[in-house]
Amino acid sequence: MIFHEAGHLILGFMPEFIVALAGTLLQLVIPGLLAFYFHRHEKRFATQFCVMWLGQSLLNVSNYVADARARVLPLVGGGEHDWTYLLGKIGLLQRDVSIGKVLNVVALLIFALATAWPWICQWRANRRNAHWIG
Repeated sequence: MIFHEAGHLILGFMPEFIVALAGTLLQLVIPGLLAFYFHRHEKRFATQFCVMWLGQSLLNVSNYVADARARVLPLVGGGEHDWTYLLGKIGLLQRDVSIGKVLNVVALLIFALATAWPWICQWRANRRNAHWIG
């Protein structure tokens, strides 16, 4: 949540649409960039942790998007619901629950990737070693 709120503050000078989107973007970009960084440095556990974090963040976003019309979730900073504004602006407010469900499925796929990460890394290592042997 801290990265979400920080996104609004960091890009607070931008147009309203960007500011509303910035919270969600930073919430997803931070774990995504860290996962990429750790992957590039072959830190398997840290990569797995960050991919799991990305999945959790997207799961939170999916619930937030799906809540755009209902507005049941409590808002930290008060004010307008980011996704009510964003989806309303692009004419998709009536599809908030459907979009939330799609994001939920993507989040679950990311969780599956994070869970499988050690096996994926081992499989890749075995393929590399087999290439050098044969």
